[in-house]
Amino acid sequence: MINNRNHIFSIKKAAALIIGCFFFLACENDLEKIRDMQRTRLSVDEVKNVTSYLSQGGRMKAKLTAPLMLRYFDSVPRVEFPNSLHVDFYNDSMQIESYLDAKKAWYYEQQSRIVLTDSVVVIRIDGDTLKTNELYWEQNLHKLYTTKDVEIRQKTKTIFGKGFESDEQLKNGRIDSITGILLVGASKFAGN
Repeated sequence: MINNRNHIFSIKKAAALIIGCFFFLACENDLEKIRDMQRTRLSVDEVKNVTSYLSQGGRMKAKLTAPLMLRYFDSVPRVEFPNSLHVDFYNDSMQIESYLDAKKAWYYEQQSRIVLTDSVVVIRIDGDTLKTNELYWEQNLHKLYTTKDVEIRQKTKTIFGKGFESDEQLKNGRIDSITGILLVGASKFAGN
């Protein structure tokens, strides 16, 4: 009788051990599944064919157009333009002063910072043109800058360099390190 009880007790013990192993195996966390759950919890607004206006002091300063805008609501709220954007900047007389194009951009609202990447081009109405692959716009400081290669085209020359800083109107710019200057006759400039 005692032997039979020990045998039943051993069977119950083994069954409990096996069931416990199943629970441990079932509770294993798959890191990719957790990441997927986090992504689905992330709130994202999607807007197509965006046209947005920026005004300061009751005057229109800029008009932004983009095929797609994504607004993320997470620990770092941001707006993303993954498929290009175009911005027209206006002077106080409501005339276009400059244009900006980029293939991708991010706007970080809390820092008032815009990051533009991939084929960034800024063209002033007088024809001066800035090309780079990355450009930061610090709105609170009213400053544009990059640490990447830049190309600045003017009517009589093209300047190549690395690193650039300027005011928002590209009127007071400087290149950190000039790597070359190409002189061009005014009549050969594409902007003329």
